[in-house]
Amino acid sequence: IDAAKIAQRANAPRRPLQLASDLAVIDAHGRWPVTRPKPRILLRIAGAMAFGTGEHATTAACLRLLRREAARQEPGWTALDIGTGSGILAIAAEKFGATRVDAFDYDPRALPAARANLHRNRCTRITLTRRDLLKWRPTRRYPLVMANVFSEILCAAAPQIIATLKPGACLVLSGILRGLEKETVATFTARGLQLEASNRRGKWVTLFLRAPGR
Repeated sequence: IDAAKIAQRANAPRRPLQLASDLAVIDAHGRWPVTRPKPRILLRIAGAMAFGTGEHATTAACLRLLRREAARQEPGWTALDIGTGSGILAIAAEKFGATRVDAFDYDPRALPAARANLHRNRCTRITLTRRDLLKWRPTRRYPLVMANVFSEILCAAAPQIIATLKPGACLVLSGILRGLEKETVATFTARGLQLEASNRRGKWVTLFLRAPGR
């Protein structure tokens, strides 16, 4: 694999991506077209070597679910972004009103890219760290948790992920291949969560689950 070519493709200029009437993503140095109404929330994201620029089905689905759920949150809500990659979901959560967002990734290449994107979007309420999800022991709970990592890791880390949920919290899981959807759903529903929606795009699936309580 030619790392230079991969980096070149990752940094190639991207077209503006409108995900909803009030939400869009543009390239780090891009400009919003003057002929289109500017959305209320415009995320400026440079992908570099980190995953998550909005074009991929999993990221886009997570952003749409986050947008919907953020509107239902009580003032002062917080969020957790597991496998933050470029930081796009954490950034969106802050822009949608989260008062605190904790985000982490295990890939050391993701952290500099995420930090740059946080600075680019003038974020002040996001804490970014490097963690190994499988070895992590959470100490805080949240009303909204997002995890966009491969399904094998989601299933293996289900106890840790569920431990981060407040009663009635919503959990967005993505990075799931269609062939592994049933297994992933079963892993989390067996531990008391309720599946509220499945979003399928191509070979990828995003799940929206709800913790019991409240």
